[in-house]
Amino acid sequence: MKTKSSDRTGVLILRLWIEANHETGLRARITQTLATTAIEHPVAVAASADDICEVVKNWVQNFTDASGLR
Repeated sequence: MKTKSSDRTGVLILRLWIEANHETGLRARITQTLATTAIEHPVAVAASADDICEVVKNWVQNFTDASGLR
């Protein structure tokens, strides 16, 4: 049985913008970290609401897996 680990903090920054001259227009840059003490932070990009939601969902799952909450 998994138990809760000590307190942890993760951060996800979602930046959205519209590019008028692009087919879908929507753009996202997602900066993420599972530990605020990390030096480097992975960045994802997406161009649809579904893709953005998938990145966020994966980040939350990775965060809870690392915390032993699954």
